[in-house]
Amino acid sequence: MLIRHSPANRIKTFNHLAVMAMLCVSAWCVTPSVLAEQIEVTGKAKIVNGDIDKAREDAISQALNYASLKAGVNFSSEQQVNQGRLTQDTFQIQRMGSANNVELMSEMISQHTITVVLQLELSEQEPNAQCKSQSLKAAIMLPQAYLQEREQLRYGQLAHFEERITEQLGKAINAQSRYSFARLHADEKIDNTNQLVNFKGYRIPSWLGEITDSQYLLQPEIIDISTEPAQSSYMGFVEDDPLRQFIFKLTLYHGISGEVVWSESFATSAPWEFERQEIVSPANQRFWRSSYGQAISDILQQSVMSLDKQLNCRPLLGQIVARQGDRIIINLGRKNGVKMGDKFQIVLQKNIPDRFNSMRAIATKSRANVVIEQVTENSSTAIFDGIDSADNIQVNDIAIKN
Repeated sequence: MLIRHSPANRIKTFNHLAVMAMLCVSAWCVTPSVLAEQIEVTGKAKIVNGDIDKAREDAISQALNYASLKAGVNFSSEQQVNQGRLTQDTFQIQRMGSANNVELMSEMISQHTITVVLQLELSEQEPNAQCKSQSLKAAIMLPQAYLQEREQLRYGQLAHFEERITEQLGKAINAQSRYSFARLHADEKIDNTNQLVNFKGYRIPSWLGEITDSQYLLQPEIIDISTEPAQSSYMGFVEDDPLRQFIFKLTLYHGISGEVVWSESFATSAPWEFERQEIVSPANQRFWRSSYGQAISDILQQSVMSLDKQLNCRPLLGQIVARQGDRIIINLGRKNGVKMGDKFQIVLQKNIPDRFNSMRAIATKSRANVVIEQVTENSSTAIFDGIDSADNIQVNDIAIKN
């Protein structure tokens, strides 16, 4: 679904044919239905250095991000610039559905701020019969972000920048994700990300997953926050705000196998509006209200949407953490979406050493099924449905919701 925006027009209606969502999992694509809804979203942006076109672009982008939070719509954008002016701006919608009509209802400029209001008519889709969407939420262990070039913190003296980025990412996951929630460990840092895959024959993500009862580990890595030199305009008397980069990478590790299941990089940039020698605190709302802070917030939201695409249709694997008689405790609870009466199938797990003496997990289907009889925030108690099939069930075996 493409939305074409011309900066020359204050109000413009975009009418398009409905297009099937670009969401495919393992070559399976969903098909549209006729259910429709209409939503209205607002976006705001500061006008920096008199560039109204760029501010309009940022305001529309923010409005589309809000739409993604309200209705599960994903957007990407492409711009064309001719002699310093935006000549074409194309947004692309990706969701479990399609958009038939998008209308820019209004635009207002006041006190160096532009405000736009968008109205979207969305068509829902039926779930894919071959790919049932995940009904449970995965717990994701989120350690402190790793910063590649610590000397880049000197510009602005950004103390505790990594912790604040981790906290904001955790907030975005908890507010936006449909398939996960964050177990935040912003004060705990893994110094060498290479150790995550394998360290002395043991997979660190598996160990961290066990001690935090998490199904995944998500490692943020901040690659670049450098600042480009400020440029002067108007005969050198006026200096524009320097442009600062924010490039980061997310790597998702499975909590049982310890393997990397997804990795993606994200990039944005925005004017650095603070004074050259000013000490800037990333814990202060003034930082997050700035153009740079807002740009980071937007890119974090986009990263959560990409994360959700990976978790959708991926079965959530819980583990047995205790057993007594015909009862077991599973490390999935109310936060994960487990309810009393839910049924789970048990899969036997066995770890065997490979040629490098690293432990590899293998799974074997069993006949054992359990029914949830008690649920707490982070775990559930279940009873076997037929004790005869439960003889070989042990701690660390896998539970999958039926």
